[in-house]
Amino acid sequence: MKGRFSIILFLSALSCLSACQQGGGRGFMNADAWELASRNKRVARTFEEFISSENYGMSRDMWRGNALQMYDPKHSRVEILLAEQRGRLFIHDQIAMDFPVCSGRVGGHETPRGRFRITEKKREHRSTLYGNWVNANDDVVQTDATPGKKAPAGTHFRGALMPYWMRFNGAIGMHVGSVYRSGASHGCVRIPPEACSILFDKLAVGSLVIVK
Repeated sequence: MKGRFSIILFLSALSCLSACQQGGGRGFMNADAWELASRNKRVARTFEEFISSENYGMSRDMWRGNALQMYDPKHSRVEILLAEQRGRLFIHDQIAMDFPVCSGRVGGHETPRGRFRITEKKREHRSTLYGNWVNANDDVVQTDATPGKKAPAGTHFRGALMPYWMRFNGAIGMHVGSVYRSGASHGCVRIPPEACSILFDKLAVGSLVIVK
């Protein structure tokens, strides 16, 4: 039953990205297509071959190693590399997964560097800070909404959906979102659905997150 629920949530996350994040539906549908295209072209490579490939810096693909078969949240950590816009999962200090991320955009929304611990995990989470103005039928009337802004007539605030939410620094966390190859979020670390679902299963409250 749990496995079936995870599959349903994973597929829902793929389909919701065009509506649950700020920035417009068309761009997020393109981001979904990019991820699927990368996944379909995946080939077996060592970690060294993967990170030294010519298009590594722009790749939306992920790499998985044998260490991913282990499960030990107390001895697992995630490293977010802001310059490369990549994330890496280590289990017992062995590289288990390398994946693309999308961190906070410049101009006041940069993702802070530092060492943190996961303080909350929720498979389904909605932002209380950013979202959309929706009408009584839950149709989006206006995007890029915040609770402090004046609501258009006949609308109410609905927070952005953030599947596989893992909070690690105040209001900042890791979650499913559209991943562009430069910072574009309000500060959170967006991760593609496949990689984020794996992180959610491999990490626990207390697991280490290093942003550098």
